[in-house]
Amino acid sequence: MPEETTFRLMDEKHVSVEVEFMLWSSKFDLIALANVQGEVVLHRLSWQKVWSVPPPAEDVKVKSLAWRPDGKVVAAGYSNGKINLYHIENADILHSISLEGEITCMEWVCQFCPEESEWKPEPYTEDNFKNYLPKLQPLNKSYGTLSKVSPVEESVEDSKQLCEQKELNLLIIGCGSNTLHLYAYGVFPVSILTVPAVSNGHQIRKIVSGTESQDLQSLSLVIETESSDQLKQFYLMSFDTKLMASRHKELRLMALKFGQVLTLTEYLQTTVQQMSEAWEDILMEMDSKLLKFAEDKRAAGTGTVSNDFLELLLFGTPSPELQTFLLNDLTGKGLQKLGHSIETSYSNIQKLVVKHLQVVSQAILYHLAELKGMSLWYEKFGVLGLTTQTLHTAIMSVGSFVLKSSELQQVIDDSIKNFKAFFRWLYVVIQRMSNEKPPADLIKMTQHDINFVAEFLRDNFNHFTLDDEDSISELMVDKDKKSRFKLEKVGQYLKKEDLHYPANVSGNPWVQFQRGCFLLKAHDVLYPTQNTKSLVQLQEELDNAVSASLYQPSSVIGQSMRCQSCVKLYDFDSTSTTDFQPKVFQFTNNEKKMVYSVYTQDVLPCEKCVLIRRPSSPSNGDYLEAVSLQVGSLSRREVGNSPASSDRCTRHKILDMAFYDEKTISMLIIEDHKDEVPVLVQVPLDTIADDMYTVCNPEMGVEQTNLRLVDVGESLEPVSFRRLENMRAHSFAVSGTRKTATVLFSSRRRVRIFLMDAEEEDEDAEGCEEEEDAGDQSGELNSSEAPEGEMQIDNSTEMEEDEDKENSSITD
Repeated sequence: MPEETTFRLMDEKHVSVEVEFMLWSSKFDLIALANVQGEVVLHRLSWQKVWSVPPPAEDVKVKSLAWRPDGKVVAAGYSNGKINLYHIENADILHSISLEGEITCMEWVCQFCPEESEWKPEPYTEDNFKNYLPKLQPLNKSYGTLSKVSPVEESVEDSKQLCEQKELNLLIIGCGSNTLHLYAYGVFPVSILTVPAVSNGHQIRKIVSGTESQDLQSLSLVIETESSDQLKQFYLMSFDTKLMASRHKELRLMALKFGQVLTLTEYLQTTVQQMSEAWEDILMEMDSKLLKFAEDKRAAGTGTVSNDFLELLLFGTPSPELQTFLLNDLTGKGLQKLGHSIETSYSNIQKLVVKHLQVVSQAILYHLAELKGMSLWYEKFGVLGLTTQTLHTAIMSVGSFVLKSSELQQVIDDSIKNFKAFFRWLYVVIQRMSNEKPPADLIKMTQHDINFVAEFLRDNFNHFTLDDEDSISELMVDKDKKSRFKLEKVGQYLKKEDLHYPANVSGNPWVQFQRGCFLLKAHDVLYPTQNTKSLVQLQEELDNAVSASLYQPSSVIGQSMRCQSCVKLYDFDSTSTTDFQPKVFQFTNNEKKMVYSVYTQDVLPCEKCVLIRRPSSPSNGDYLEAVSLQVGSLSRREVGNSPASSDRCTRHKILDMAFYDEKTISMLIIEDHKDEVPVLVQVPLDTIADDMYTVCNPEMGVEQTNLRLVDVGESLEPVSFRRLENMRAHSFAVSGTRKTATVLFSSRRRVRIFLMDAEEEDEDAEGCEEEEDAGDQSGELNSSEAPEGEMQIDNSTEMEEDEDKENSSITD
């Protein structure tokens, strides 16, 4: 007879690599796994793999996972301090954060909005910048003419996936020893909190857990300290975050603006990089053709490349080496091909400047100007750290960049004129040397054409020497080495150094007028002209100025967070074991306006855990109450093939715990006898009456308080737990919104998947279909979802044989 339980076994699957930990999405039937190789792997409920991503560096492990509340982004925190935000559709990295120290904890919390009320941005309106700014054109991943990779276009619209975000959500990250970071939507740095030392002066070793109440009123941390005698102490600290609660809509606007500016600056960086690639293509083309000729000139000791071409231009007579080079090496067809290739690269640079660089820089100006306007309202935005002066400095930097891009456009136009004149003249020369009649439209050369050719030779060939340079073969191997052929007029703008040939702007009427008017020389409305700076230098100044203006709020808000209480939880002597990892999780009960903290204080498996609750409002000070929980006999189960009363286990140990929903906590326990059969348990918080809690004295701490020990086993209904036969468990992951649980075997290579509410299976199936339909609109994530009928377990006899075979090889 089947057991009387609402837990239905859906499937049992193998995994190829040992799993460290798992986390279910709250919106989709997706589970993220972190394995021992440092990979993040995404699976569906049917256990079909969606994607996997390698670690960002060698010997780097995943330390924490967190899902964005809308379920479209999963964050992975690594041991090297890096956090990557992956899109669930294709594993694209939407955003990366680099912090100092190992990531110790991570949680993504969403602001609470009652289901009966609709969230509204009032008194503000949604950002309507799309009505005023031109749409950014997608960039090719490679714009170089020599690239062997076919260009692949990627969308730049809403690259951070922020447009549909409504309620404020915060990614809470603990890193290093005592630093906590809060990021709005996982992108905008809201707060940097340096956790103060506890009163006993012990050094903070790490932040074990951190959460923000969903009303944004308070921040709750569990920290670990260590003394010189290897005594670990754990504390519960709470911080007042009323500033965030009172300005949450302003923070949302700032975060969305920051996301736009960040997207645009990354787009600008990619554009400049592709301009550099196109410019390097020109250099490589010229080097590949002219290097042999330059080497022959040096070996013969008969002058330079520039002198030979100038003599040919002035006197019409080529040197023997130049004649051989033009007729045998370059040839007329080769010259046409070379000219076409270089002209294409010039055209690419010009398109990047006009269609991308100028458009994106003006868009950055627009958003910074709006942020500057917001900063003038001090009571709403200035109090959050948005300052007018730093934003004005950023706007001036972007304005200088816009002027420099316009200047570069003029330089490119002049360079193209000189380039075309040179190649047209050289083609005519080669045709005449070959005794062929050149086209009539190319024979005539004006004085302007001769000047263009002379300028081209002066600006470029004069630098083509072999002194202190390497061979072209070495240049091809080592791309960091400088090419000999230097298009200085254009290339100097793409180097991180001052311009060698600044543009002559003395004849510009506007410049003359500005210099003649004393009041306009240093006016704060006019963008400064930095004549000697390159485009890359101004881009670096732009990035620094934008970062200074938009990262300042994190310091201001972090300093506003005041520690309300610091309560000692317990001591642990680490001399007996060095790898003690307490199980801790925290969550908010919005109905009761309470923040719950659940933790174990012994090596797992252990006999009991402690449940603490405190009001989410910091006005209640250091008030908190706690209760100690254990699971004794599950004696109410009197069904089917259940063991006889005399054989029932009367003690259980806690193997793992997790947050299920705000009214329920889940436990994975094992029977305290030789078989150690695991049991999956759902513990409703309502089974713990208010009078079971003990008010704790903050000065004494929780451990010194005589907490009431409550056996929750007797109060559990038979439908609230299930024995997991024929397996030894390691850990589990649950989701209350998806009503699923996944239990990991002790070998960490197999999992069992359960539906946690089989009584509502039909309703859940309808809900899943709706979710899948919604998911299909955003991409192909759900397009290949297996039918529910396919997600069934194999023959039970074969499965049990496999389990026995695996379990027999496990040594505890």
